[in-house]
Amino acid sequence: MTSRSRAILNLSAAWLSTVLATSAGAGGFNLDHQNAAALGAAFAGAEATPAEAAYAAYNPAAIGRVERVDVSASVTGIFPNVRYSNANGVLLGVAPIAGRPSDDDVGNNAVVPNVSIAYSPIDRLSLGLVANSTFGIETNFAGNSIARYQAQESKLRVIEIAPMLAYEILPNLVVGGSFRIQYMDLSLTSTIDAGGIAAANAIPGFAPGNSDLPASFNGHDVDFGYALGAQFSPKSWIDIGLAYTSSVQHNIKGNSHFDLGASAAGQTLNAAVGLFDATDFRTKLKTPGMVALGARLSLNDQIRLLASVRVMLWSTFDVVALSFNDGVTPPETSTQNWRDSVMASLGAEYQVRPSTTLRTGFMFDQSPVRDRLAIARIPDSDRYWISFGMSQAITSHISADLGFAYAIFADRKVDLVGSTPENTFRGSLKADFRGDVFAASMGVRWKF
Repeated sequence: MTSRSRAILNLSAAWLSTVLATSAGAGGFNLDHQNAAALGAAFAGAEATPAEAAYAAYNPAAIGRVERVDVSASVTGIFPNVRYSNANGVLLGVAPIAGRPSDDDVGNNAVVPNVSIAYSPIDRLSLGLVANSTFGIETNFAGNSIARYQAQESKLRVIEIAPMLAYEILPNLVVGGSFRIQYMDLSLTSTIDAGGIAAANAIPGFAPGNSDLPASFNGHDVDFGYALGAQFSPKSWIDIGLAYTSSVQHNIKGNSHFDLGASAAGQTLNAAVGLFDATDFRTKLKTPGMVALGARLSLNDQIRLLASVRVMLWSTFDVVALSFNDGVTPPETSTQNWRDSVMASLGAEYQVRPSTTLRTGFMFDQSPVRDRLAIARIPDSDRYWISFGMSQAITSHISADLGFAYAIFADRKVDLVGSTPENTFRGSLKADFRGDVFAASMGVRWKF
């Protein structure tokens, strides 16, 4: 292999590894929307709500003390509006990136379902099952966006099934645990500056930005984790809940596709050293663990105060390694260095009459993304939620829940320099991101 070929190979490999590694960070968007009633109170006190299958996603001990059978089903629509402006960037330090400098909406809508079932076969023992979606993100940048070398379409979906059990150790203490089966699906597209790679290696006829190579990557994995929880009611007017959720390590395997027919530079690089020949890729991605504490305080028969604090253990997501199957592109790594984040919420419930409960809440949701490492694929920032909702008993066995929430994202500045190895061929990018999101949820609970 010639020295020029080795240079092409090494520079291209660095670009590819960073594109995929940063895309995998989509797991930074935690889907906490598992229950319409919980959404209405901004999830405050969710870990401490007893004898309710609907809250089992927050604490497996919640299925304890159900009378016989408790079934809950909910669906939540999430409607984000993520936008950017003032985007500008440079390829290889010399060529300004042409394209669209702003977009009104790069976030896509999502639907989050949840089904929770609890059954008490004998006194003090409860068995349960929860099926839900625990993590996800979907963003989409236009093909002519200035940000296209940093991000295009990103989709991450995590579906989880968790069988669980809970046992009432004492009249005021329930403990529970669950075994979590997670299915992760990752899908993303990218634009490679093949023209810039060719120009950097003195191949005639090419320049940065004049021969883009489209690429797509799709992979999935199934892996396992667990959750533990306890609920304690030291007095009749207070409930306390503590829950721990483990992280889950996914080993993602999937398909790689490089559209060589769309890029003359891509074809030339492929013919020279076999770049962009990979058909498979592998990477590891760990969903975070969580520690949560919740409380419910009954002031009287009608008014209840709620509170929760959760710590999302994102700091385990620090380095992502990527490998290809073509025997040419060497393994590469990319550092994410996320931080643990805190979610804190306060809420209240007011029982207007025996069959009707109103609720409201506020939540601060800290982003795990550090300012200096913010990227376009994950334009995440601190969020401030306000919510309201209600529950209505329809019969003695059936009740319905509604929840609505609105969140404002703190402004996020993306400022990526092109001189780092990770951005050698993606170029620099500066852009201002803003966002908000509306969520609406409806649920039905059936007890018999």
